[in-house]
Amino acid sequence: MKRKSMMKRMAAFLTAAMVLSLTACGGQEAADGAQSAGASEQGSAVSAEETEYQGDQDLEYVELKLYAIADAPNNTDLAAQYWEELNKQLKEDLNCTIDYTYAAGNDYKNNYALAIASGESYDLIQAAPGWLDYQTYAAKNAFLPLDDLLPEYAPYLWETIPEETWKAASVNGNIYAVPNLETGVTATAFVYREDLRKKYDLPEIDSMEDIETYLQAIVDNEPGLLPVDDYQCQVYGTSWIYNTPYIGIDEIHDELFNFVYDPRNGEVLSVIETPEYKEYMYKMKDWADRGFWSSSVLASTNWGVMQVLNGAAAASFNEQLPAYNWHKTQVEEEHGSEGWELGFYMYFEGNPDSVLSGSTIANMTAVTANAENPERALMFLDYAQQHGELWDFLTYGMEGINYELAEDGSIDTTNIEEGASFNYFPSSIIGNDDFKKRQSNYCDDYDEIMQKIDEKVVPDIFEGFALDQSGFETEYTALYNVQTEYGYPLQAGLVNDVDAAWEEYLAAAKAAGLDMVREEVEKQVNAWLESRE
Repeated sequence: MKRKSMMKRMAAFLTAAMVLSLTACGGQEAADGAQSAGASEQGSAVSAEETEYQGDQDLEYVELKLYAIADAPNNTDLAAQYWEELNKQLKEDLNCTIDYTYAAGNDYKNNYALAIASGESYDLIQAAPGWLDYQTYAAKNAFLPLDDLLPEYAPYLWETIPEETWKAASVNGNIYAVPNLETGVTATAFVYREDLRKKYDLPEIDSMEDIETYLQAIVDNEPGLLPVDDYQCQVYGTSWIYNTPYIGIDEIHDELFNFVYDPRNGEVLSVIETPEYKEYMYKMKDWADRGFWSSSVLASTNWGVMQVLNGAAAASFNEQLPAYNWHKTQVEEEHGSEGWELGFYMYFEGNPDSVLSGSTIANMTAVTANAENPERALMFLDYAQQHGELWDFLTYGMEGINYELAEDGSIDTTNIEEGASFNYFPSSIIGNDDFKKRQSNYCDDYDEIMQKIDEKVVPDIFEGFALDQSGFETEYTALYNVQTEYGYPLQAGLVNDVDAAWEEYLAAAKAAGLDMVREEVEKQVNAWLESRE
């Protein structure tokens, strides 16, 4: 069916949906008892009257193609059962089904780039600033502009999501992705074996110095255990920014930046020229020399946290809270008989000047430029965010198989069969603070963790900022290559002389155009901040 024809045929249904959607009530406190950071700014709203598709035959059947970063499920039989049930429901509700392409998370950056470059017509594709380079892909027209489609095919979301959030999701004046209804915040943390800390009577971990003491004890006393996992040595990448007063501007990968903003004086600085960077490199060199991590770390693509959970490593610098707080409970369930315990330390706790930002566009859904069914894709997102039972199915899976509903309304996975953990659908694209339920496997100190995060988090002043590289794309690419060649070994402590390696890195960066690019970035940052006043 041609798009214009389809738009006309669906008008009656969607007009009714809009009328019902506009009756939405205000946001309510998150169901897990700990309000997500910044949720009041996101706005929200569970619809008071849920819209229903009444079998209008003008909605001809379509199959939506979905792409998102997630490892394929281990239990393929359960996954097949889930998708059969979900697609049966979607066929009844919206006369569509979904075909989901799983993308392995261990090399997500490359997998994502290949998916877009393939020209495959994905109607729904995960999108996010930073780690998935949303603004860059949008600026290169990889995604479809949605401005004209949203009011008609996603009227509930169009009215519910605040205007500021839509602006933040815009690139060059167009909206290319749909935010979810949950404010995202990630506090990267150090995760470690608390039982080993107690075993060797080490101080509680409240600083980087305490981390150093802990890792040295592992080297001295646990020869068969990796002190730190081997995931590309994310020690610098995940901890440095939180041990400074800076705000990252251009996230390259995880928490790596070329440039940062100093909120104390409004300066834009190149990372490698900050005094904190070079001081950290001395620490990285010292820790590498002590054997805290393998000399082959830069070749690894594993998610290192798993090495802590399975007993191969004593610690990882790449834990993410609050999202993975349940790892502590998992270890107690799987290795409690062996006395294992996990502990968390959020880096910002040791630095009162660090900045932790909350984002309303942290998780979004885009439509590729050549998608065949963008209208129905938007309808699906709009529909899912209004229907609690469907949302639960998309987020938690099959009740009685993937989870049980406890008497207090929490999601209980303690009695599910082995291999029944739910990861069949990328629920982050439909996050919703009002529908979200507390999970029974949350760690005991979850509320304490959330309180610390809530007290620290502030709105992201760069939310929606898209660095326009068109005037210096060659130089910016060269800076990336320089960081790969000179920066990564330095940041992993795999150099003979920190001062010499740093000088060589800085010289190569300046030769690649560092000073010119920094000036251009500063102009864009200043213009952005002025536009927000």
